[in-house]
Amino acid sequence: MSVRLFRSEKKCRSLRSRRQGADPAKLTRQISLFGRSAIGMPPPWVYEGTDGVLVIYNGVTRATRIARLAPGTSIRVEVIGKLPKAYAADPKIGDLLP
Repeated sequence: MSVRLFRSEKKCRSLRSRRQGADPAKLTRQISLFGRSAIGMPPPWVYEGTDGVLVIYNGVTRATRIARLAPGTSIRVEVIGKLPKAYAADPKIGDLLP
């Protein structure tokens, strides 16, 4: 696994299972508990598509919270593998912000 920094609202996509974005109830709970802070936040797990786009596998709500409350902030992610498909056409986390 490799660790990278990225801006969640610009580059990262969510998997088709969470294509609609973060769960609103879970997002509200995380915002009330952690606010805009990424300190101590476990890095989301992502896969890398053939086009270099990062696809979130675990951590859609965390990435959405940071993208919404602290736009432009880079967060650490763990790249856990590669996917055999391009994902540039899929919506970005920033496109799914409530």
